[in-house]
Amino acid sequence: MRRPPGRTAPDTEHARHLTKPVPEASMGDRPRAAVIGAAAIGVVAGLVAALFMTVAAAPSVEEAIRLEQAAHAHSAGHAHPEGQEEGDELVSRGVQRGVGLFGAYALSGAAFGVLLGSAFLLAARHRPDPFRRALLCGAVLAGAVTVSPWLKYPPNPPAVGDPDTLASRQGLYLAVIVLTAAVGVAAARLARRLVARGWPEPWRVAAVTAAVTLPLLAAYALLPGAPGPIDVPAGLLWRFRLASLGGNLVLWAVLVLGFAAAVAGGRARPARPPGARTGASVA
Repeated sequence: MRRPPGRTAPDTEHARHLTKPVPEASMGDRPRAAVIGAAAIGVVAGLVAALFMTVAAAPSVEEAIRLEQAAHAHSAGHAHPEGQEEGDELVSRGVQRGVGLFGAYALSGAAFGVLLGSAFLLAARHRPDPFRRALLCGAVLAGAVTVSPWLKYPPNPPAVGDPDTLASRQGLYLAVIVLTAAVGVAAARLARRLVARGWPEPWRVAAVTAAVTLPLLAAYALLPGAPGPIDVPAGLLWRFRLASLGGNLVLWAVLVLGFAAAVAGGRARPARPPGARTGASVA
């Protein structure tokens, strides 16, 4: 078909621009959406972790409570305070196993999600790839908040240990978290300096690993041990502790992988259907 007089060939540059893929905005491109989205994913991750704990830790918890109650009853000569019956408690075990457990893990997941989203935004300048940045931030936070304090002060089952030492145990646990976070920040700065100085990657990895491991090992050695006696069998105690660690790691895994997939979810799409404009021009 002949073109009408005065018409020129279609602008090929314009046609290419119309069909050029345009990246969709992902969660990682919007700070508020990143934090809120991470918190929402954290709630889901917390519920998954609570389901894991229901299966993995509930038998150990029930056995530990039974042994602790039996020990208290024996030491008191099977006597109970006036007006209090055996088994009375402020919150029933059914509520603790159900709403209490799932609600606590959902709130913890949301809080961890806010931490992850905030760390993800703060690291944007140094780690432009959103997927890898989310994975790195999640691994560092999981190590600081969960793994490091667990290595020094692993948790005890409910009703185990002296209640009067609860505040001191929580203070020591928090101290390990703060210390680990400080060591992690220092190690990140060291890594950036070594990159700027042109250190080979194997040397950088070794230096940063030593900068994290040695201070933490020294801190573990210098900090006091967990206060209060533990009067349950060691096998039962460590079954609960490993299940508790597993539940928290499940939470972090679901949170980090879900958030990483969300922030890397922008996909290229054509600005217009290919050929839509060119077909009209040729006509």
